[in-house]
Amino acid sequence: LVTAVAGVAAAQPASKPAPPPAATAAAAAEVKAGTGVENKESVGTASEFTVGTKVWVWSRVTGATGTTVKHVWKKDGAEIWHANLAIKSNRWTTASRRQLKAGSYAVDVVGADGTVLGSVAFTVK
Repeated sequence: LVTAVAGVAAAQPASKPAPPPAATAAAAAEVKAGTGVENKESVGTASEFTVGTKVWVWSRVTGATGTTVKHVWKKDGAEIWHANLAIKSNRWTTASRRQLKAGSYAVDVVGADGTVLGSVAFTVK
């Protein structure tokens, strides 16, 4: 059965693609630096590492389902590298890693909207 409707449909404005979802105000991240990740947990957690050690930064992100966060690695306050990490559930663990030279480091977990959700600081000697 086909039904015809008389009249002309109003023109619809072109729709813009939806922006990526932003982290909610309740988004947060627990962040740790260590020597590895096992069973979705940080291992070898410390605030000081020796040169030559691969440092892993582990984060447990909550309240940011369906977004992408960044691990922003900084040495002496200047960004040296970042990793884009997809968050696929309300409580998601993820990690990034680097082998670093001596110095003072911090890694911020930054939400899709630019908000710092958590951070960790450590030294490599």
